[in-house]
Amino acid sequence: MRLERAGELAPELGADNSPALVTRQEWRWATGFALIVMAVTTVPYIVAAASQGATWQFSGFLIAVEDGNSYLADMGEGARGAWLFTLPYTSEPQRGALLYGFYLLLGRLAGPDHTAMVLSYQAARIVCGVLLLLTCYLFVAQFLPRLGQRRLAVLLVALGGGMGWLLVVLFPAGLLKSLPVDFISPEAFSFLVLFAFPHLAAERCLFLLGLLAYLRGRGVLAGLALLGVGLIQPLAVLVAWAVVAVHLALSWGWQRRTSGGSAWWRGARGAILLGLLSAPAVLYTVFIFLTDPVLRLWNAQNRLPSPNPVHYLLAYGVWLVFAVPGWRVLWHRRPQLAILAGGWLLLAPVLLYAPIPTQRRLIEAIQVPLAALTVLGLSVALRRFRHWLTPTVLALCLPTSLFILLGALVVSRVPGEPIFHPTDEVAAFGWLSGHSQPGQVALSSYETGNVLPAYTPLVAYIGHGPETIDLATKAPMVSAFYQSTTADADRRMLLAAGRIRYVIFGPHERALGNFDPAQAPYLAWRFGIGSYSIYEATP
Repeated sequence: MRLERAGELAPELGADNSPALVTRQEWRWATGFALIVMAVTTVPYIVAAASQGATWQFSGFLIAVEDGNSYLADMGEGARGAWLFTLPYTSEPQRGALLYGFYLLLGRLAGPDHTAMVLSYQAARIVCGVLLLLTCYLFVAQFLPRLGQRRLAVLLVALGGGMGWLLVVLFPAGLLKSLPVDFISPEAFSFLVLFAFPHLAAERCLFLLGLLAYLRGRGVLAGLALLGVGLIQPLAVLVAWAVVAVHLALSWGWQRRTSGGSAWWRGARGAILLGLLSAPAVLYTVFIFLTDPVLRLWNAQNRLPSPNPVHYLLAYGVWLVFAVPGWRVLWHRRPQLAILAGGWLLLAPVLLYAPIPTQRRLIEAIQVPLAALTVLGLSVALRRFRHWLTPTVLALCLPTSLFILLGALVVSRVPGEPIFHPTDEVAAFGWLSGHSQPGQVALSSYETGNVLPAYTPLVAYIGHGPETIDLATKAPMVSAFYQSTTADADRRMLLAAGRIRYVIFGPHERALGNFDPAQAPYLAWRFGIGSYSIYEATP
């Protein structure tokens, strides 16, 4: 590995603290590229919408369908005028909290109709995806002086992944108790964000803009950007704080030698402003999760542990081979950026295995500086071999996105649960939506319960892993309710304890047992269509 071309970067990179120039022509290219990427990610959704018909209705989601239904449920709360979020999958009384404001606001814009909410969700995904790619282009431009480098870096950010595609081929059931990181972690790779999660795209835009503002000494702007991050994903603010703190710590000695410490103190003052302005959202979230009994239980069972380190080595190994020499080049030309990127990479393993339940989220956005370093390493440090190394890297890093797209296209053409919902079920939900009040509880199977709040103002007794409080206890009780051998007294007790108003009988519920609700004097039939019936619990 040689650095013979490193000196040629000097005229193009400019002074260490000066922002890189992005020309109008570059913005036009970046905008066109972003629109193409988002159009490609939209094709499977269009195919799925075209595949629905008289018997099946498209849910609006192709991956992470359970979470997608919960986002629509949150939008439904906003559409009904709520500004305080409540869990739609648990029957315990709740007082509400200032959480999930992104989806509450989006629901207010969309209205309560399910189709309108799905269209609004997809529109938000496209708009936020375009903005994220433009922000990523601006971010990598600070590291990379040449047009081709910047384009390659944003291509890697948008479509790049790790070696997860190979793991899927060799170990379809997973390796070391986990699926590959690039298939399950939107925090680790941006393609999943672009494909499915508009709130994470919006959050990452603000996250990167906050770091850019900090690097340019604009502490107020950085703090406001991270305050926005905290309103969407408070945990990401902790990542930004950690990155800034490590940057300040590592740059102390270098800046004392180069500027006598004055530049460091300016950066420290900016960091303090950043922290003060972005702290309220984080502090409120910590307070509400500690003091609200329902949210405290939700947080305790909301676990996203990091998989075995082998998965991260396979995810980022190819990138790191070239990022290390790329960092050496950057250090010679823009030490401030090199300190930020290097400190961030060193910090990542510490964050990933920090003692918190949602470790996996703390890898937030690291792919962006890593892509810039990888491209720098490819185009400079390994210049002699780059004509075949760059295509090789792309051939290794792009298949994961292709696998996800092709898989989505396959399932989008074959209607079936959970991606599609039976139209009879949708009709039953339509009746419930017109005859129930927000906050009333419905009993059903887990599968039906996950879909129910996306179509109705009802709360599902069970229906979502982390969001159903004490699911391990409730699920067997629901199963027993639908079995004929269960005593009526036990059913009445469940209805009363769970504050249950409606009971759903459909294919999933009949699969739990052969209980006949028509023979129960405490259940009154209210609606039926096809194999779906709705009963109301009576005193």
